[in-house]
Amino acid sequence: MTSIDDLKHDLKGVSDGVLSDLDTEERLRVFIQEAAEDREERIEWLTETAPTKQYEATDLEYTDGIKRYSFLSLQARHELQTLYQAITEREADRDRYMAVMLLNGALERLSQGHFTVDEYGNAEIPGSWPDDYGPQYAPQSSTLATKFRELWEDVPAELLLEEGDRSGTTEVFTGLAALALTAYAEDYSGFDDLEIDRIPSPLAKAEMSLAKTLVEFYTRFHGWRIFAEKYLDVTLDEFLAIIRPPEASDSALDPFAGPHGVPAVDEELCENTLSYYRDYLEAYQSLREEYADRAGMERPDAPLDLDDRAEAFAQAIGEAGVERY
Repeated sequence: MTSIDDLKHDLKGVSDGVLSDLDTEERLRVFIQEAAEDREERIEWLTETAPTKQYEATDLEYTDGIKRYSFLSLQARHELQTLYQAITEREADRDRYMAVMLLNGALERLSQGHFTVDEYGNAEIPGSWPDDYGPQYAPQSSTLATKFRELWEDVPAELLLEEGDRSGTTEVFTGLAALALTAYAEDYSGFDDLEIDRIPSPLAKAEMSLAKTLVEFYTRFHGWRIFAEKYLDVTLDEFLAIIRPPEASDSALDPFAGPHGVPAVDEELCENTLSYYRDYLEAYQSLREEYADRAGMERPDAPLDLDDRAEAFAQAIGEAGVERY
């Protein structure tokens, strides 16, 4: 009579014979199925019956170094590209708030003082002004939107989608009017239990956000540059070009295809960007202090040395095991 152990041994022998004939793809497929069923013994059989091979490989330190430097190059390119786009977005936010506040000022002059907006965005709108947008919008926003639309009719430009074509979507001028009334500081002087009497305007916040993004851009750009030059003895452009992004597609036939005018980041672009916005970088410390005062916060203890930040960033990368390559 065959014992249970003998039966298991025979079954294992059969399994070994079957499993040894599997090619790699079939073996991986069986592994997935067995792992899904948590069959550890079957997984061991798969490993034991897999063919053994000998390989010759290029120096592993060299190939590992290629992988690491390629990863770091992609990381550097991604960080700088993301920060550059963030700078353009923060600048657009700043310009948008400035534009609606200028529009309010121009409209006030055109109305000869019948329309006014104070420093907190509180508007006095003539009752004679029409309201064409209905009760679904705040009365002031709706009335101001009607006036903005009337002004737009005299502008020699057209929207891609006119307001009559925007079924079920937010109207352009109601959104612009709402922004025009919320671009100002908020008045908190009526709250006796608060230490501050106002909250900075979205314009001030947009400028501070732009300055902070520029500081981060300065730190990362010069940090990666120092790392490339000091630890790798190459230029930043050479380091960024280890893996090049794919070529932009031809968008001549499709205006919505391909990248939307975002330039590829390189050393020249970074230098030009920092030069263009140098006033924000030079004024950053005073901006921090003024913003803290307006927001009722404590002033920062010490000035921020951007070059020290960049050096520390480069050193952190260089000491993260890169030197062994």
